[in-house]
Amino acid sequence: MKLSPPNISHSSPAVRRRALFYVFDGGSGIGHLRRLARIAEAMRKDFSCLIVTGHDVGLQWMVPQGCEYVRLPSWDNLIAAKSAYWGRVPFLDVPLDEAVRLRSAILLGIVEGFQPDVMLVDHLPLGAHAELVAVLRTAPCRKYLITRGIQNETEDLHRLILGGAALSALGKDYHRILSAIDPKIFNLAKHYNLPPEVVSKILSTGYVAPAALAGRRASIRSSRGIDDATPWVVASVGSGQWGEPLIEACIALAGDHPDVHFDIVIGPRSRLARPEAHAAGRIRLHANCADLADLHAASDVVITAGGYNTLLEAIQGQARILCIPYRKDRRDEPFHHATLLQPYIDLRMATEIGELGMLLQAAINDCREGSVKDGRTELRTDGAVRIARMVQDDLERCLDAQFAGH
Repeated sequence: MKLSPPNISHSSPAVRRRALFYVFDGGSGIGHLRRLARIAEAMRKDFSCLIVTGHDVGLQWMVPQGCEYVRLPSWDNLIAAKSAYWGRVPFLDVPLDEAVRLRSAILLGIVEGFQPDVMLVDHLPLGAHAELVAVLRTAPCRKYLITRGIQNETEDLHRLILGGAALSALGKDYHRILSAIDPKIFNLAKHYNLPPEVVSKILSTGYVAPAALAGRRASIRSSRGIDDATPWVVASVGSGQWGEPLIEACIALAGDHPDVHFDIVIGPRSRLARPEAHAAGRIRLHANCADLADLHAASDVVITAGGYNTLLEAIQGQARILCIPYRKDRRDEPFHHATLLQPYIDLRMATEIGELGMLLQAAINDCREGSVKDGRTELRTDGAVRIARMVQDDLERCLDAQFAGH
């Protein structure tokens, strides 16, 4: 397939450029979609942003207004074992390599039609099953890998990121590697044994967090019918997949605290029964929650499984954080990240759900004593804006270099 030259060759600084975002969708969560959507939100003034993903939940309310998306056939519907988890048969009953060819061909068609100036790839350099190989080799645009920095080290990192074809792609195909974490918390370049040609491309951007929500605390609480003196707990486990035991524990604990308000979000990928979203009441159960970032930022206590986005949304306000990671190995991202954040934020962690009741009671008692006092404001959370500015500046430099060469 022959691809047309990128827009950069015939653009001027006044032209709205095109950015393609490829969202990792091979795992259980939708946090990758949330993170890239926030970057797209920061870029949409200067770029036409197209998000490409296999996720089938969250697209309508996560994709920023003015951006577009293309939904790929999901790995959940292409891989037999994943389909079986949901009690389904695969969309196509084909071997994995044929499923990969299908997604790769669709991606090539999207790139040919959209002709992006930049492509931002989330998490894995080659995608979950190397479906990006052909695109990386042929798409004539600038390519950026976006990573949360800390990896799940119990996974096959050599195959997925740090070795073989994936590591080769980082060195040859990507122009920059953007680590979306505060460098005070974690240094990607120093933590993993990466070759110099890869280390030279790594930039720490700060966290990709929502726009400041702290100033809206009073209005958010008022719309929920909660005054500032009433404790409010928000519990969520991201997409909900693998988080069912924690949600069940939160529902049980809500009944033990009659003077505390609870919003409990089951998640769009949970296998628990779907509740109706209650419009009123002390305890509200949600199957999904489009304004969850607001709830996290305005609440007093956030209960989480340690997801990147939940942690960042919670520290936009005054919430004390209770973290029960579903990945219990200290080498994996939820546990590792939460541990590194503890010196800066009021974050209490346990490995067993049975400890949650004690943690919750202590956090509620502390809320009644006064507002949280920690170092959360020291963390850099403007990563989306910094990434948008960096990409724009890179393209301007490329244009200047092209014009100078003529």
